[in-house]
Formats: sequence, structure tokens, C-alpha cells
Amino acid sequence: MFLIFACGNNEDTFVSKVNDTDKKVQISPSKVDSAALTEALPAVSVKGKKGKLLMSCIGNYQLTAIEASVGANGMFDYIKEDGDWSATGSAISDGMRESYTINLDKKSIAELNGLTIEIDNNLNVRVFLNEESLIEIPYDEFQLKFELKNNGKDYIPLPEKLEKSTTFSGFYLYLMASDRITNRYMKKLDLLDLNADVALLRYNQKEVQFELNLFQGECCDNSLYIFKNKIIQ
Repeated sequence: MFLIFACGNNEDTFVSKVNDTDKKVQISPSKVDSAALTEALPAVSVKGKKGKLLMSCIGNYQLTAIEASVGANGMFDYIKEDGDWSATGSAISDGMRESYTINLDKKSIAELNGLTIEIDNNLNVRVFLNEESLIEIPYDEFQLKFELKNNGKDYIPLPEKLEKSTTFSGFYLYLMASDRITNRYMKKLDLLDLNADVALLRYNQKEVQFELNLFQGECCDNSLYIFKNKIIQ
């Protein structure tokens, strides 16, 4: 079960999806259907800033872009526009950056379309490839899912002061930092096949998007996966 909250025309619309059936409830300021509103509320007690933010994010998010840097000067950009994926790469040659088009086959496109994030009504966060859950983050108001062998400062892409008690920093909500994801699952997450072994998941409040950062803990290759909200009709 998951929910979507939207506002318009001075009425709040609560959409509750249960067993693949959408239930839409119009809540007027002058008349509140208390039973329907109760059904639409999260199943956990929400008191803190993190929980309130995640409550506003309940729903599904589609992968819309990937940005990656490889080696000394290689760069990749994948973007989904009007439902279609395109990809380019670039590298420096003779002092000039030269770009080229990457041809995407049906398997690659299916994987790009199949990578999603879901926030359920218990405020748990999951990353899926099609129907398979690859990352699961139980809701915890006071800490992120921190599974690093070393300190955050030992990983170049991570904030230097990142630790288990970190939740908000700047306009980011940090949800997970892990180098313990199994090789089997990491290979499925790492769509660009950059041999990533560390994953960071955060929510960008400024851009209103989830960001999955996959990188090599001891080297340079780094990729950022961007997820935007998918409205269920």
C-alpha cells in the first residue's frame, strides 16, 4: 500500500492504493470524511522532520537521468525525455572534449525503465529493479542506514562528517550509506557497469528528487542516478 498527496482547487486529494486499486478522497475544508482520511494516513507515528518529509514523498519514483565520470576524463550522460532514453559519452582528446552517441539496446532500456524507488506508507524506502527489491531502508527518524567499514571522510564522494546519526545536511536528507550491498545486487544497480562497491542514497529537497550515488570506494569512477516522482493515475 502506498499513498499520494496532492492539493488543488482548495481541496486536498488523498490517493490511497490498496491491492492495485486506487481510492481517491476529496477533503473539503468545510467537510472532512474522517474515516477516509484515517485510511490515507501513514501507518507509523510521524513526529519528526524526517518523517514528515518522507510522508510527503510517499509514492513511486522513476529513474530519469544518470550522470557518470570515469577514469581521468570520461563522462556519460543518460536522460529520459518524453518517455524515451538517450545517452552520450565524452572524453578529452588532443586537449578537446569530444562527445559521441551511445546506442541503447532493448535490454538496456528495459533496465533503465525498471529501476525505481518506492516510499511505502510505513515510510520505508526501497529500490527496485523491476519487481526485485535491491535496497531496503526501514524508517528510522534519528539515523540513516549506515553500513560503511570506514569513516565517511575516507570516501571522496561522501560528506566528510557523514555518520550514523546524520539525517539532514544542507538541503539533503541522507537515507543510506553502504559498502555491504551484495555483489549480486550491486551489479544489478550499477547499470553502467562501473564496478561500484559503495552506495549513497539521499533526497534532494531543492531539486525534489531522490539521488542514488554509486562509486568505487578506493578509486575514481562515480555515477549519480536521479529519480523523479511517478504519479499513479
